[in-house]
Amino acid sequence: MTNQEQKETQLPSSRIESIDVVRGLTILVMIFVNDIAGVPDIPVWMKHMPTLSDGMTFVDLVFPAFLFIVGMAMPFSIGRRLEKGDDPWSTWKHIIIRILGLLIIGFYMVNSDVISAQGIINPHLWIILMYVFVMIIWNKSNGTNRFLSKKWIKYIAIVGLVILAFLYRGENQEGLMQMRTHWWGILGLIGWAYLVACLIYIPFRKSQFAILGGLVLLYCFYMADEAGLLSQFSSLNDFIHTSYTLGSHTAIILSGTLLGNMLQKNIGNSNHLYILKWSFGFSLSLFLAGLFLHELHEIHIMFIVSKNLGTVPWCLISSAFTIWIWMAVYWIMDMKGFRTWAIIIEPAGTNPLFAYILAPLVIECFSLLAYLFMGFNLYTWLGQSFYIGLFRAIFLAFSMTWLAGYLSRRGLQLKL
Repeated sequence: MTNQEQKETQLPSSRIESIDVVRGLTILVMIFVNDIAGVPDIPVWMKHMPTLSDGMTFVDLVFPAFLFIVGMAMPFSIGRRLEKGDDPWSTWKHIIIRILGLLIIGFYMVNSDVISAQGIINPHLWIILMYVFVMIIWNKSNGTNRFLSKKWIKYIAIVGLVILAFLYRGENQEGLMQMRTHWWGILGLIGWAYLVACLIYIPFRKSQFAILGGLVLLYCFYMADEAGLLSQFSSLNDFIHTSYTLGSHTAIILSGTLLGNMLQKNIGNSNHLYILKWSFGFSLSLFLAGLFLHELHEIHIMFIVSKNLGTVPWCLISSAFTIWIWMAVYWIMDMKGFRTWAIIIEPAGTNPLFAYILAPLVIECFSLLAYLFMGFNLYTWLGQSFYIGLFRAIFLAFSMTWLAGYLSRRGLQLKL
């Protein structure tokens, strides 16, 4: 056995089931909350809290939970590539391509929310074509789907996506190219935060103390920006909101990276008790820090609990809750061996982008069919009352998760 082969056998698996399952749960709940938001008479605890409200619901936990899991997986993906001896430039090339994919898809998705009904082509058709082209461009079938593996298909999809950009007409926009960055969308926010997290993680990945220092500095950056101490960079806010996009959101990812680093070092030894003790201690520290900073909310609004503002207390408390959820899944799956229950969820964890974009694609198909045939929209009709709409949202979430797994087994997988 060569030294390289010996090194690879000593490395833990690049996939940890509990991480995939929590990621899948996050996508499942994300689809649910996005859909239930359009249903009338939903209770307050099923809504996002208003921007200036001091508090959060479970809905406000979904996005930071995904950011945390992104960070938690980094030692098992990027870290493992580097430990295997991969060329750093090759690793960075992989990262940059992934980030560009997130930014591009997020850019198109956020513009699809404000597309004009008076455009050159039907807005529902534009959105459907956009998602189809995205699926073709970023499909990684590994040869299981010969048609989608052909390069010329991807080239056609790339050209199609560019053409859609010029066919797009936005509300109250002028000019040949009317797509705007707006707020980049969920995927775009993840992309920007992931970029900054990688810039910190890669050079300091072997030092938990250095990563913790980076996390603290990012929170300090957020607070300094919100306090007006970085006004010289205010022009950047027209392009990207620096305080939370590059600051506090990235800090959530690094919190996950700290847990992922610890897990990577101990998972091979099945040191379950130490893993749970460390995780609980870390989560409790984050939670208490969030509560402590929240006590300063009367001094400045940056210390309230607010998802839309990306405040530090919200980030810290959300990170703590995410760890507790992961600990429960880890105990059930890795320690007790109960895995069957997660069969329907795990495909969304291993193929999260696909599961995430399937839901709006299906919804737009209903809208296009309604436009073409008699105007009846079954999806909209099912959302006219709370209880039927609740059933619709639950069914949509689980069916999209199942469909993502079904199509993945047939060679349709989205990998950035």
